[in-house]
Amino acid sequence: MELPSLNLTLQLIGFRVLALLLIAGVQGCAIAGAAVVLGDKGPKYDGRLTISPSGHVDLVGAMGLIIFGLGWTKPVDVEARQLRFGHFGVLLVVLAGFAALLATAALLAALILPALTVLPHTAALTTAAFLRFASSLCIWIGLFSLIPIPPLTGGMLLDTFVAPVPRKARGVIAVLLLVAVAFGFVRQVLAPAHAELATAILGD
Repeated sequence: MELPSLNLTLQLIGFRVLALLLIAGVQGCAIAGAAVVLGDKGPKYDGRLTISPSGHVDLVGAMGLIIFGLGWTKPVDVEARQLRFGHFGVLLVVLAGFAALLATAALLAALILPALTVLPHTAALTTAAFLRFASSLCIWIGLFSLIPIPPLTGGMLLDTFVAPVPRKARGVIAVLLLVAVAFGFVRQVLAPAHAELATAILGD
């Protein structure tokens, strides 16, 4: 099987980098914030309770997003024993990251019309294109993050409800995920759910 054509342009790369910074900050802060609220102060001491993307960007995940259009953020260390509601608290933390990305997608989509109305023609078209792109990407990454394997956010569910994945194995899994993203397997699996959410949020 051949690697799909990348068709990268400077504008697309720019869109992906900007979206990465936005998504990493929103998702990472939401997950850390939910963990802290539920009783685990660890993410606060780890410097993850911030909207700044610098502490939330994962190198391999960022590579996947910029080159292949889909990736993930740096996992947040959460201790289930510290959380209210125990194991159920971990599920709430995972869902908090997902909900934050859907809310961001809705906000970005809502800004498209004002951008087209207020900004000069060329800037309006470029800004609207980015907002629509980033909104759709928020949905893609939100869904991707729910898959219960590390280093995705959903990997916390596997660690909590089944067994912790060894650190060495996580690196191998990350590479396999990158391959799955590169060949489009992940998008094929998530496409039906993305279509439903995109219809509700973007009106596609």
